This record gives sequence, C-alpha cells and structure tokens, in this order.
Amino acid sequence: MGPYDVGQAAVVALNHVLAVEAAEGTDGMLARVAELRANGRIPTPVGAGVLVKAPKPGQEQRVDLPTIGPRTVTEAAGAGLAGIAIVAGQTIIAEPEAVARAADEAKIFVVGIGGAP
Repeated sequence: MGPYDVGQAAVVALNHVLAVEAAEGTDGMLARVAELRANGRIPTPVGAGVLVKAPKPGQEQRVDLPTIGPRTVTEAAGAGLAGIAIVAGQTIIAEPEAVARAADEAKIFVVGIGGAP
C-alpha cells in the first residue's frame, strides 16, 4: 500500500488485514480495531494479530520515520493484539525502556524485522 501513500501501519491477523492506518494515525487505527473487536466485527480471537509499522517505499526517512512508544504498546494490547513488528533500523522507538516495560506488563511482543532491500 506504500506506493499509494497509505499509512505506515497495518494490523493483520491469521492472514487477514484487519485495519490500515489512515488519517487517524496509529492510535486511532488501534482504537478502531479495539472497537471492531468489542462489537464482534473481528472474528479472530484476542491475542491474535500484529501491528506492523514500516516506512513507505521512497519515504523521506530524515524527517518522517515510523515511530512507536509506550502508548502504542498500551493501545495494541487494548486492541487484543499479540504484538508489534517494526522495521529494524527504520523505526523510532520513543522511550525504549518504557516500551519494554509496557510490553512485558501487557504480555505482548515487540520485534524488529528486516526491511525491504
């Protein structure tokens, strides 16, 4: 979706795209996933699903890198996700120690993955 300038994040579960980040940003998208899950619109069980954050192809990386922080972890857990995957070396982790603590407390993972070559 990156070539079409669509958000830096998506939520996927069991080979299904549950949400794509739009103008509402990552927090808004995660709130939407939580609401859809609460309303029974997401059939996957709690604990299934991953927030994926990655830069878009050709994105200006000097000023607009994908970012996560402790709130992202809290929102992902609140949306019933298993964890967060970010592109290693191309994603900012705000307050990394707080992110690790929040992930441990919420019992979700945060993992760095390889980016596009």
